[in-house]
Amino acid sequence: MSSSAASAPTHRAELPKEKRVFRTDVHGLRGLAVFLVVIYHVFVGRVSGGVDVFLFISAYFLTGTFVRRMETGKPIAAVGYWGRTFKRLLPPTVVVTFAILAATYIFLPASTYVPMLKDAFFTLIQGENWWLINQATDYYAADRTAASPFQHFWSLSIQGQVFLAWPLLFALLALALKAWERRFPPKSQHQHNIRVWGTSGIAIGAVTIASFIWSVIETSADQQTAYFDTFARFWEFGLGGLVAIALPLIAERTDTLHPNSPKGRPWRFALSMLGVLALVSMGMLVDVAGKFPGWLAIWPLSAAAFIMVMGYNPILSSKPLQKLGGISYGLYLAHWPLLVLTLQILEIPKAPFWLGVILVLASLALAWLITKFVDTPFRRWKWAGAKTHRSVAVALVTVAVGLVPVIGAQQYLEYRTEQMRAEAYKNNPGARVLADDYTPFEDADDSAPELPGAAGLENEWWSLPESCDEIIHDSNAPAPFEDTCHALLRGEADANTIVYFGNSHIQQTASAFEPLAEKAGFNSVALVKNGCAPYFDEPDYCVKFAEESTNVIKALHPKVVVMDTTFIDAENEESIKPEVIGVVRELTDSGIEVIALRDQPHLEANLVQCREANPDNPEACIDRSWQKLPAERPDQELADNPRVHFVDFNPSICPDGECVPAIGNVTVFLDVDHITKSYAESLQDVAQKQLEESGFSF
Repeated sequence: MSSSAASAPTHRAELPKEKRVFRTDVHGLRGLAVFLVVIYHVFVGRVSGGVDVFLFISAYFLTGTFVRRMETGKPIAAVGYWGRTFKRLLPPTVVVTFAILAATYIFLPASTYVPMLKDAFFTLIQGENWWLINQATDYYAADRTAASPFQHFWSLSIQGQVFLAWPLLFALLALALKAWERRFPPKSQHQHNIRVWGTSGIAIGAVTIASFIWSVIETSADQQTAYFDTFARFWEFGLGGLVAIALPLIAERTDTLHPNSPKGRPWRFALSMLGVLALVSMGMLVDVAGKFPGWLAIWPLSAAAFIMVMGYNPILSSKPLQKLGGISYGLYLAHWPLLVLTLQILEIPKAPFWLGVILVLASLALAWLITKFVDTPFRRWKWAGAKTHRSVAVALVTVAVGLVPVIGAQQYLEYRTEQMRAEAYKNNPGARVLADDYTPFEDADDSAPELPGAAGLENEWWSLPESCDEIIHDSNAPAPFEDTCHALLRGEADANTIVYFGNSHIQQTASAFEPLAEKAGFNSVALVKNGCAPYFDEPDYCVKFAEESTNVIKALHPKVVVMDTTFIDAENEESIKPEVIGVVRELTDSGIEVIALRDQPHLEANLVQCREANPDNPEACIDRSWQKLPAERPDQELADNPRVHFVDFNPSICPDGECVPAIGNVTVFLDVDHITKSYAESLQDVAQKQLEESGFSF
């Protein structure tokens, strides 16, 4: 690996010919950065800045490669670069992906299969960071047992995306520079080089500034998203590129950047160690949770840039750190899944010190194996690297080798679930078995698998398929939050409409009403925001959601609104909110019917996980916390309103207050707070009966 600070040979009369050198200090810095990531993940649980330095160094070498090609007039050859790069990076990724999936299958419960396969898919297509954003992942979560073993691929996905974009940027710069120099030919190679540096610096500088501004803004507004956002991280690559461009312009670069040069050794070493100290100490001195990758990320990147400029550091150039730099990619790949899977298998939130030491040593051993038997052979494969089409073919085949079994497994699980649903009316009756007049089908299969079962829980969140535009287009209704308004248009916009209004409890119980609404030809609108019940006294964003959604409902004037009218807190204490009573009366006074649901209590533990941990002891997985629920609802003051229709699913979810993992061969609970979509669908007969008794029909 050669220095990205090196430039192409020039005319001797203008610029001394530079001898390209291997930057042992930068190679050691890469190893140190990744080792910091490992140590902080295993022992500290904070951000170390090591990942930022890793990205920074990648851009440093990447930019140097393309600047040298522009100096010498060689084509950027983006396709060839992509082939060579991904031919080397993808095989270790595929190997680690298969290892994680194998460990998941052997050691973890079936409920983890679908999430792991989705993570694997996005990892292989270099999109894990965007998938984590989609999942609203909290990188700073202290409990690693809830984390994905694929989560660390977020940075490698961003790196892969930049590796795709960076050559295109330089290809455009090369075309622009050629057009300029056809009109204004350079007088010398030196002038041409200056133009290359200047053009590259201006372009990368502009991208860096734009990305940095966005990073600061987004980190302040939505740090969870900003942490994984490629555009909020692009400036870190940009800084690495600017350093690669700036270093050749430093006076006497051939001496000052040569790791073995005697010139200025003492002061350069002292200043370089100052940069190392700044890098190592950041995570210990500052808890950066909620602040990365905004302006605070300048700290580790500045430290890395300072170390590179000094150019001499015998500690970073020492054999241990050179070895560490050599296995840095494998170490990054191996350490996180090893840590997370171990914690999940042992069911502990954090590794004690002795276990942490074992995990670090095991990570180093695995990194050496990955490097020796996967990374190095593919990197040094001369046949594949000799021709562009060969390296591209190897990269594509590698991706295919990873994706085919992952997609195949996903399709199999989906097919199995669909097959189960097709027979569910007789094999998976769910809540119907609780009815006094229930009679099993004669051809029911007693050995049929449970629906959806632990492996199918990932797809058990209910939602409507469309945006609300068509529903509210002519209603003069103010637009609610974009991520809360979903609709299904079955007829004309002025046809009967049902609105589901509230939090995720309403989202899940909506499945009990949708079959009835569909049969009646109703349009459906869901105004749902997780964690925001319409009680008007919660966080500001929930208050705003409730107020705007209420305005939408009044303007839309549906036939019926489904909402919770009682509230059960974390201690399973049930109460009512005056604001809700007021909204219900306001809606009913305007002629809108209200289906008033009773809120659902919270379980003490995840019953699906409990059953998987206690397969031979079903009594261990009976939750009786719902027995605290009083017999009478606290919202009885609404009972005399003829437009209010009480529905209480709780006796059918936990009969006699006893909650169990499955009823009628259907999984009841998605987690400790929500029922599954499948079980809610089986409640439609319960819903219809209670509504008819209250005088409402679709």
